[in-house]
Amino acid sequence: MERFVFLFVFTLISVFLDVYFYQIIKKYRKIKWTKFLFILYWSFTFITIVNFLTYYLGIETEYYFRTILFNFVIGNFISKVVALPFILIDDLRRLMIKLYYLFWRVNGTKKLNENKISRSKFLSLSASIAYGFPMASLTYGIISNNIYDYRIRKKNIILERLPKKFDGIKVCQISDIHIGSLRNRKAAMGGIQMIINEKPDIIFFTGDLVNDRADELKNWGDTLSKIKAPLGVHSILGNHDYGEYTSWENGDKKSNNFNNILKAHKEFGWNLMMNENDKIIVDNESINLIGVENWSLRFKTYGDLSKAYRGLDKDEFKLLLTHNPSHWNQEVIKNYKDIDLTLSGHTHGLQYGIEVGDFRWSPSKLAYDQWADLYKIKDQYIYVNRGFGFLGYQGRVGILPEITILNLKSS
Repeated sequence: MERFVFLFVFTLISVFLDVYFYQIIKKYRKIKWTKFLFILYWSFTFITIVNFLTYYLGIETEYYFRTILFNFVIGNFISKVVALPFILIDDLRRLMIKLYYLFWRVNGTKKLNENKISRSKFLSLSASIAYGFPMASLTYGIISNNIYDYRIRKKNIILERLPKKFDGIKVCQISDIHIGSLRNRKAAMGGIQMIINEKPDIIFFTGDLVNDRADELKNWGDTLSKIKAPLGVHSILGNHDYGEYTSWENGDKKSNNFNNILKAHKEFGWNLMMNENDKIIVDNESINLIGVENWSLRFKTYGDLSKAYRGLDKDEFKLLLTHNPSHWNQEVIKNYKDIDLTLSGHTHGLQYGIEVGDFRWSPSKLAYDQWADLYKIKDQYIYVNRGFGFLGYQGRVGILPEITILNLKSS
């Protein structure tokens, strides 16, 4: 229901923006050669409505057809949102001039009728550039094949309570594989080989193995089983692993799909953690590992940190795996101040943004306080992985796929 409401509101806003922007460009429709451009313009509105109706009517479509629809819809929406401030400023300017003539000038109405207030050429040009840049960059993100340009990102984290036997432990984090999106198997296997070549001591996978269905994993078992580490591969579920974003003939098929995903983790040799804790032991010293199911602010929550925490000693080191980084802000740092390090994913950095040196920006920042890389509040850390795979938008701009290597140090 929440997904329906979100998509309905999103579609309404998108159509409103299309109608609003049309008021600006409609004066050009008298020019003969622009007829095709106006057909193209309204085709985006048509695609946005079709995207909503496909979901509302429960029409089953092939995954890549859905993603093509999504790419058109999101590209059009983002471009108009970026251009919108320039148009609003111009309309506000014109409104103020109208009010001035109507209320403060003698014969204002006559004056206004004789001299229509034209749009600012500068603001119109700025809006056009602002609209074109996101569209051009999103197109580049698709044709550049950046979705397979894997980057190894390394961080050293000093953790005061980390046992001495774990000093220097090499942790690998991967997240959001979205295996159904990885059509270029050779390129994806190159990324997996990069993980293997790093020879980490332990590997954590923080959710979203599939887009929707367990059958996306067909013929991937041997490859994913190669992801191994001396202290094991420990995994959790993400929001897409529950099959909530697709339609099912009946509840049994949805349940079987979910069970097959759980089975896959076991077949890969991964330790899937579902609201539970475990100990990682090295030479009689240990750290506590906590793994929760998917936790969410907007959609159905399966994660139960109180259950997963049960039986732990407050004075011992703890590492938490939770898919959604919002969980850290909403619950972890408020009620579980003894959780030293949290690993999350989920955001993908929206697969769109800018990263230059230490400077990072993405529209994802508007929805998540922690959306990529390492953050610290007092003595608690969270690392948010940018995602190994991709979803919906078939590209990445600025925010490239990530393999995280964390070197944990005791103080």
